[in-house]
Amino acid sequence: MTDVKNVLTSVQRQLEQAGIESPSAEAAIIVSHVLNISRGKLGVLQMLGEQLDDVMVRQITDLAQSRATRIPLQHLTGETTFYGVDLKMQPGVFIPRMETEVLVETTVHHFASVTTGELKLLDLCTGSGAIAAALADQFSRRNIATRIWAVDRSVEAVKLARRNTRDYKVRVLCSDATDTQALRQADPSLASYEGRLDAVVANPPYIPTATPVTQAEAEHDPALALYGGSADGLVVPLAIAEVAADWLASGGFFMMEHDHTHSAELAAELDQNPQWQQVRQVQDLTGTDRFVSAVRA
Repeated sequence: MTDVKNVLTSVQRQLEQAGIESPSAEAAIIVSHVLNISRGKLGVLQMLGEQLDDVMVRQITDLAQSRATRIPLQHLTGETTFYGVDLKMQPGVFIPRMETEVLVETTVHHFASVTTGELKLLDLCTGSGAIAAALADQFSRRNIATRIWAVDRSVEAVKLARRNTRDYKVRVLCSDATDTQALRQADPSLASYEGRLDAVVANPPYIPTATPVTQAEAEHDPALALYGGSADGLVVPLAIAEVAADWLASGGFFMMEHDHTHSAELAAELDQNPQWQQVRQVQDLTGTDRFVSAVRA
């Protein structure tokens, strides 16, 4: 038998040695996951000197060892949290990043004055469905009705996104998000809203193909969700912007995440396009230009 405090300390030390960025927080997540309790309850057990049996200690140790090899924590626990929404996760689907929460926050803020009616939104390259679920959750908290479509070309991602957005009745489509004609054919209910949507949001693949992924955990993300289709990574983002213009009503809001090297070029492309107005560069939590937003002219 070993008490919770010693187990946490041991796991934290192991993760520190492996170079994990937040070893204390991840140690707590691992232990909480194995014990199937909240982080708050874990703190109580730690103060009480709760003893863990050898089976639980072994399960915790095995997970910690796997995490030390830089397998994403989300793949080990099968879950994550994004903007207050609990999501299921699995290998083969892009893991949502914290910085993308800025996209949700900004979109919700854009519609702060809306108090009635129904917002119609399209989430392109949805992956796990994180953005669609978070937007649906935030607007439901304000008693704002939403009609949301989420699109991804990955069969695995679509299955997971449907699971993660089931409670919000998001319609998840398996289609090419860079092709308006494909989207028309994917769902007649969406096709009827072409040129009538209130918002289009996207976190598309955008990494330049000439830029190797350096983060060990990112190597577990599917290449389809990472690379932007060209040496500069702009092919997919530019195509997404074109599709967004097709689906938005006049005055509709568009926001897209992009590579830090794309900020000036993407903003210039939208500025020069008469379909867009109020083009803005938006920073992530570190102050890096990470998003572009615009309003359909």
